[in-house]
Amino acid sequence: MTGRRTGALGRRAAPWAFALGLIVVAVGAPPTPARAQPDTDMVEVNALQCWRWIGAHAVHVGERFDMLLTCAVVETDDARAVPDDAWLAPETLAVSPFEVLEGERYADLVRGSRRFFQYRYALRIIGEEYFGLDVDLPSLEVRYRIERSLDGGPFVEGRELVHVLPAEPIRVLSLVPATAAGIRELAGDTFGDAEARLFRANAASILAAALAAAALLVLLAALLRVRGFRRGAVGAGTVRVADWRVARAVLAELRGVRAASEAEGWTDEIVARALAAFRMAGALAIGHPVAQRPADTLGDTGLPVSRWPMRRGGAFVSSAVTLSQVTRALDRMRRDRPGDAAAAETMRDAMALFGAVRYGPGGQSGDDGRDNSDLHAVLERVIELVQRLSFSALPPVRAVVRWREAWASHWPRRRTAAAATE
Repeated sequence: MTGRRTGALGRRAAPWAFALGLIVVAVGAPPTPARAQPDTDMVEVNALQCWRWIGAHAVHVGERFDMLLTCAVVETDDARAVPDDAWLAPETLAVSPFEVLEGERYADLVRGSRRFFQYRYALRIIGEEYFGLDVDLPSLEVRYRIERSLDGGPFVEGRELVHVLPAEPIRVLSLVPATAAGIRELAGDTFGDAEARLFRANAASILAAALAAAALLVLLAALLRVRGFRRGAVGAGTVRVADWRVARAVLAELRGVRAASEAEGWTDEIVARALAAFRMAGALAIGHPVAQRPADTLGDTGLPVSRWPMRRGGAFVSSAVTLSQVTRALDRMRRDRPGDAAAAETMRDAMALFGAVRYGPGGQSGDDGRDNSDLHAVLERVIELVQRLSFSALPPVRAVVRWREAWASHWPRRRTAAAATE
């Protein structure tokens, strides 16, 4: 059906004329005043080309069918074709005796120096006088102007030109028009179809990325489980709870101590409870392991810590770290790990204060003259510290820290070796 739309002469002449027109537009030579515009036929072919596609060449009276108008305009730095879109809007398009029911314009496509735009119109014909006749779909006039720029200056608008698409017959209540060259024609894909496929492709890509991330998480969980089995082969019934879970349990215990002290004051039991949590927090701060006992054994001494929700068991954790151990570890950390010394110093001060309150001559804080606000302030500092410890004890965070430490220790050695080689 394409041959009927453009005509045999147009098919033979269009490629040569279009190539010649592209050369003329690319050169952008300014025309002389006597030749304000090139030949009309040459400009119509080269600067703007349009194609019309009819969804059905045989329709019933009142039946809807689509018409697509696709145009390509040339746009360069020196010249461009500017179509008048007002004449192509569905509200103003004149196709009498056919009616335009609705229409839309798809997003433009740019390929090199050409810009393609496309309109879709829904048409129908109503009238008793058209039964059994070939009714011409009127010719379309696409109005445009050539704008040129001289030496990079502003574009100068030329006179109005018209590109004409010939009329096409539509058979009413017949198979095909009498002059049809073919009976069947595959429906062409519109810009809207391309946009819909692109959207589906992007959605599928996002879904694939999400599924891949989920698969990586499952694989990581499986590797951690295997690593746990290998490290846990020290004997049957051995339970090892991760440090970050111990820190979470200590944090919950300290928040419970804070709530109890605000409600009841600093009694001996609450101070002892805080001091026991401080020992576990001090062990975590200096890197000392905490004692863990399976939760299903007799006795319930220690702080209960649960494991992963999908894994059985748990443990009671406790620590016997003393103030002197924290002090000695603080001296080493100031020398070897200055960045971690602040945590150990906070725990040393907290254990010293609460130890003096619990085991000092005055007993409770109110009896030895201390202000309870000091205890509250120290407790808040310890809670903030344990929050940071629970985050830094997470396996991914620990892996990043170990990698940074390894890199920091390797880089100076590498520079030293390079300097020695030179």
